[in-house]
Amino acid sequence: MICVVEYGENIGTLRNLFPDIQQALVFAKQIIALSDEEYTCIGPNQWYCQERKEYVKIEDLAH
Repeated sequence: MICVVEYGENIGTLRNLFPDIQQALVFAKQIIALSDEEYTCIGPNQWYCQERKEYVKIEDLAH
């Protein structure tokens, strides 16, 4: 199971589960695309928005 985690000061922590990495990537990219702010890639499958102080990260729950 793959988890997309969104967290930040204003949203707390949100977790969305997906059966595979492809679906998780599509979801994470939708979150970023729909944002009014810019996200910067800070690592493999990790993004940060400085304006909102929010992170989006994909985690493999099997590990």
